[in-house]
Amino acid sequence: MSFVSNLEHEYEQAKARVEGLLARLDLAWKKLASQLEPAQLQAIVQLLQRAHDQAQYALIHGDLPPGQAPVPWELAHGLSVLHLGNAKPLPQTVAELQTQVMKDGTLLGCRQWELLDLRWSEALLNWIENLHQHAPFGTTPALIEMADNVLLDMAGDWGTGYFQDHSAAQRVADLIRQDQPDVTIHLGDVYYAGTSTEEGADLVDWPQGSLASFSLNSNHEMYSGAHGYFAEINALFPKQQGTSYFALFNSHWLIVGLDSAYAADEMNLYMDGNLNALQQQWLKDLVASKGQGRKIIVLSHHQGLDISGQQQTVLYKQVVAALGRVPDYWYWGHLHNGICYAPREGMYGRCIGHGAIPYGVTSELKGNPQVLWSETLSADDPNYPLRVRNGYVRVKLQGKALTEEFMGENGAVSWPLG
Repeated sequence: MSFVSNLEHEYEQAKARVEGLLARLDLAWKKLASQLEPAQLQAIVQLLQRAHDQAQYALIHGDLPPGQAPVPWELAHGLSVLHLGNAKPLPQTVAELQTQVMKDGTLLGCRQWELLDLRWSEALLNWIENLHQHAPFGTTPALIEMADNVLLDMAGDWGTGYFQDHSAAQRVADLIRQDQPDVTIHLGDVYYAGTSTEEGADLVDWPQGSLASFSLNSNHEMYSGAHGYFAEINALFPKQQGTSYFALFNSHWLIVGLDSAYAADEMNLYMDGNLNALQQQWLKDLVASKGQGRKIIVLSHHQGLDISGQQQTVLYKQVVAALGRVPDYWYWGHLHNGICYAPREGMYGRCIGHGAIPYGVTSELKGNPQVLWSETLSADDPNYPLRVRNGYVRVKLQGKALTEEFMGENGAVSWPLG
């Protein structure tokens, strides 16, 4: 059987598996339609229409409509699979669409994890089922003292499944285990929708640190109301104390992990980071008690800067206001890229959302003076010929000094070079 035939067979099986998902989606939609006010329901239909139109535009032009705010791609198939209006079905198989790389590095295709993978409808289903139904927010954040010399390994957007064939997640996790870090931190996103089943299957093999391990909340966890997420951190991350934000400190450093998803706008599918008032006050109190004389590292799922590194997000402004200063380093995920930004107002911004999701070369970053490095080396993956390397970051704190290495899934240092 040829490579293409193999993929077609695989996707025919995948389509069969999602039949039950689509049946559930239809029932969930009918239930939601009976519960919401007409104006609320119409707002959701309009959102699905925008997602469908965005996908149609990208299929013709190879990228997003200029000047329009992007709509979460998890909604792309919604209009057609729910049979709303006369929406023409989008491509669902490799035979219908040859994968291409958009300028932000995302893969426009139908293979698993690509933008038109029909299985993203799991996120739409869970979002519909859990509108206004969130798990209780934990309020007992951990505060853990570290040694002055410590190794932290971190990865974002890692939760695609450890035991899948050709799994980048497996290679990344195995490399982290070999490092024997003191602390490991997962920056969020377990796919497709952070359900209890997915959290249990895809986080159980997350490599543990000898001192502690943590996992952040994210938009995908919130699609299922964060019920699976909070249950899983209780089971697998005991040092986290059932709370989605935390802090670590030693003589020279304060590390702050934030929940940027719980208070995010659910009608925008939690895509833009936001802190609730409780976290903002906690952050102010934490800096007052532990921040003096220490450098600060912020960790979050959502980004502090846009992909270009030039525009500050709402989350950035919230964090800086609560800290009373710009952090020294900030590591985030959410965008499926590995990017190191030039210092901005004294802050070193880092995107490490390249833990497992396939992505390509991010052409819009080429020549950008704000970008010191982004991953462009091929993963040499026959299943995803356009994919560049996934990976993680090592951060060593040695007294006042911080050194970092972006590690590729092949075990080689991707950055700093030389």
